[in-house]
This record gives sequence, structure tokens and C-alpha cells, in this order.
Amino acid sequence: MKINEMIRELRIKKGLTQEQMASLLGISAPAVNKWEKAVSYPDITLLPALARLLETDLNTLLSFKEEPTKEEITDFLNELAADVSSNGAEHAFHMGMEKVREYPSCDPLILNVAVTLEGILGIYSKEDCTDFKNDIEKLYERAAQSTDAEVRDRARSLLIFKYIDREEYDRAEIFLKELPEESMMDKNQIRTRLYMKQKQWEDAGRVLESRLLKRLNDIQAALMDLMTIAFEENRPKDADEIADISRQVVRLFGLWDYGSYSAQFQLAFARKDIGQCITILKDMFPAILKKWEPGQSPLYRYTGSKSSTDHFGKSILPKILSEFEDPESEEFHFLQDEPEFRQLISAWKEKI
Repeated sequence: MKINEMIRELRIKKGLTQEQMASLLGISAPAVNKWEKAVSYPDITLLPALARLLETDLNTLLSFKEEPTKEEITDFLNELAADVSSNGAEHAFHMGMEKVREYPSCDPLILNVAVTLEGILGIYSKEDCTDFKNDIEKLYERAAQSTDAEVRDRARSLLIFKYIDREEYDRAEIFLKELPEESMMDKNQIRTRLYMKQKQWEDAGRVLESRLLKRLNDIQAALMDLMTIAFEENRPKDADEIADISRQVVRLFGLWDYGSYSAQFQLAFARKDIGQCITILKDMFPAILKKWEPGQSPLYRYTGSKSSTDHFGKSILPKILSEFEDPESEEFHFLQDEPEFRQLISAWKEKI
């Protein structure tokens, strides 16, 4: 509520006419009328007496509050979006800037108004909006200095994209270095954009390949957990399908062949299916020793050129075999009692 509305509301609540209030304050009745119509405002020296007369405090009289809440910011952004349809992009821009002037230290408001206004101008305005865009970028710059890490990092990320598009690579690098690795915006995605704009293809490729491998590891881990959930909930068809998807991911993305058997073996093991476990192990053991050279795939040309599982496979297979035949390991007892399983383990121990 604005000060003019507050004065009128409190005056009526106290049962005073404009003339009576004017007389008590020693001013003219037209002056009070102008206050309530927002034509003019009380002199600052009158504010304490006005507050006492209306039995309130200055904060209430001036409608002062620290900051708008998240809900209030969201409501205002919705008002901005609705205002465009009725009054146009320019009116919405001035409306947004006025709200920022009302709360000049509210960084979440500043950033969200900037993002919303930029979207509005991009969609609705058909005229040259250079001045408006400059003012919006200044809002981003203010938000980029926020003590709120979430606001600051998001604002800096958006500014980096702007600098990259304008080929201001030095400015982009400065903010990129200050951006934490763990932030709302993917720092590597921004770094890739910067490298590609500068035609640094190898650097861009290395970052992208690293991101791809990390995402694939996350996907495989998620698939394993989803398969376990399906098994525990007695959904065997779902569990089988998820295990098969895991196998396809390995082959589609050229990962180490050993990984294509992991989900299926884990499922067969959970079911205590001796025959299926042995069948899978017969293929899985050779896959462990099979050399994986990611650099031969177009997906890992840069990061995989010096990578290989040759030594890694040779080092982990003996450990796996030892675990399988360990008599102290209760989880493998159902397999250890099977002659074909013992023969398989013995044969592979001799090979290595």
C-alpha cells in the first residue's frame, strides 16, 4: 500500500475528515486532499506528527518493509507478463524498473526483473531497444555483485553468455574463473561455449567428452538403482528391461564392454539364478581383459587418446576371482556349491 492510500485509510479509521486532520496539523485541507490523491506528499518535518495523529509508526505510514518475499516477487513478475498484453513492452519495462527503484537492495528482485524484462523485450518489442537492453544489463551487473551466492552466480553466468556473443572473451574469462564449479549454471557448458566461439576445437572437445563420460556414469548408476527397485517391488519384466537398457547404453556410447554385463549379472545374482550367473560370467571375464581404447571412438577423440583399460582389467580380474571363491563370503555361497562355477573360477585363475 502506498503512502497516500495509507494516510487515507488511517484517517478514515480514526474518524477524521480531511479538514479536521488539516486543522490538527496546522495545514490547509487542500494539502491533505493532494496527499491522498498522490499529487504531493507531506513535508518530511510533518511525518512524526502525522504518524502520532494517526496512531501509527513511520514504517507503517510509509509502507516500509525490508524486502519483498519470494511469493511477492513471483506475483510481480506475473503482473509484468500480464501488463505487456494490455500496455506493451515499453510500459512493462518502466514498471519493472520502478519496482527495482523501490527495492534497490533486493538482489533476487533485481535479477528476476532483468530476466523477465529481457524476455519481454525479445518477444514483444519490434523497435530498437538498445537503451532498454543497456539498462537491463546494468541490472545483471548489479546482481553479479550480490552477497547471495545463488543470485550472483546466475547473474554472472548470464553475463558470460552475453560477453561471449559479443566476442568480449577477456571479460567472459574473468567471470568464468570466479564462477564456482558447483553452481546453478553448468560451468563446463559455459566454458565450452567460450572455446567454440574462439574456435579452440580441441579444448571444447575435451570438455564435452569429459561431460559426456560423467553423465554416462551417472546414467548407469541410476539405471542400476532403478533395476534394484524394480526387482525389490517384484516387477521382473521392468527389471529385465532396465538391465537391457544399461547394456545398450554401454554399446551405443562405446564404453568399456565389461560394463555391458554389470546390470544383468547383478540382476541374476539378486535372483540367485545360478545358471544365468555362470552364463554371464563366461562372457564377462573375457570382457574385463578386453582392452578398451576410448581414443579410437569419435566420441572420445581428445580425452581418450591416452586412456586404456589394459592394465586396469588385468589388475581387477584376480581380485574379482578371489572374492568369488572366498569361503568367508556368505553372499557367494549359493554359487560356490556349484561345480561348474568352481571350474570356471579355477580355469580363469590359471589363465591369469
